[in-house]
Amino acid sequence: MSKLNFLLALHLGVVLLLSAADAIARERTDVVWLKNGDRVTGEIKELERGKLRVKTDSMGDVYIEWGDIATFNSVFAFQFELLTGQRFTGSVSNESGAQTITMTTAQQKIELELDSVVRISQIESSFWQRLHGSLSFGYNFTKASDVAQTNLSFSIDNRTEIRKHSLSGSAILTSDQASQSTQSSNLSFDTTRFRSNRWFNLYVAALESNDELGLDLRSSIGAGIGRFLHQTDHSEFALVGGALATYEQLQGQASSQENLEGLLGLGYSRFLYDDPMIDLNVSLLAYPSFTTSGRVRAQLDINLRWELIKDLYWDLTYYNTYDSDPPSGSLSTNDYGVVTSLGWSY
Repeated sequence: MSKLNFLLALHLGVVLLLSAADAIARERTDVVWLKNGDRVTGEIKELERGKLRVKTDSMGDVYIEWGDIATFNSVFAFQFELLTGQRFTGSVSNESGAQTITMTTAQQKIELELDSVVRISQIESSFWQRLHGSLSFGYNFTKASDVAQTNLSFSIDNRTEIRKHSLSGSAILTSDQASQSTQSSNLSFDTTRFRSNRWFNLYVAALESNDELGLDLRSSIGAGIGRFLHQTDHSEFALVGGALATYEQLQGQASSQENLEGLLGLGYSRFLYDDPMIDLNVSLLAYPSFTTSGRVRAQLDINLRWELIKDLYWDLTYYNTYDSDPPSGSLSTNDYGVVTSLGWSY
């Protein structure tokens, strides 16, 4: 089975399980009051990127801009994340009036101003009900050069009160007129453990291959610590530092190489939630080697996501993979490109 087919089969399996889990979702009895006097009744799913998502019986998923909401209540439990980085878990009511809510936790009642809230997450007992994800597919062909390129990517997230687990993967397959094919692919799993005052711990495991850099397989495992330096309902900026242990298997060689590397990274996200919804995500990771003097690896990813219609989006991605001293002896130190694709999120 090719890497592209493997990634597709993995993601489709999760989608089928999600469809089954949707049948046992919460009752849709939450009530949201808007500033203009309207009221929406349904199941509050989440506040993410400046919009509250409410699942209704007659209108499907409704997205409401956070600034248009006066108040809401629910008998179910949610986790609230504030501008300060504090997190509270409990049920909510509107007994305090407009632009505020009263949260009842296990220990106390807390009055929250809506302007201070940047994220709301459901607290579900079922693993499958907590899953969210997206799937993108693209195909490009140029007759003049007879070059065809196929790309597939996916992401799946599962968030609890204190942790977020993420599985993501991508594959790019290129074939030319000489019937030669090259590929680059990666599969990664990471866990974020949220701490107080916007701090977090990061644990990551990854697999990667790249024909352009002569890499048959790189497996990595590592950990780090980071902090959200900036976090609002429309943008985030985070820094992280840590260390990785890597094992590299080279193409055409029986030998392998083990490395210990540092991890330095930053991530920036910007959410524009007017119609159409636009997301910008930038990630830069650097891996200075502790075992090979002077060697530095880096990965830059810039993704622009434009929603075309509900849950259907167009992706534009620029990627740049850099290795100052490729272990295979390849003359190329960079692999970069621009990828366009259509995708679906759920």
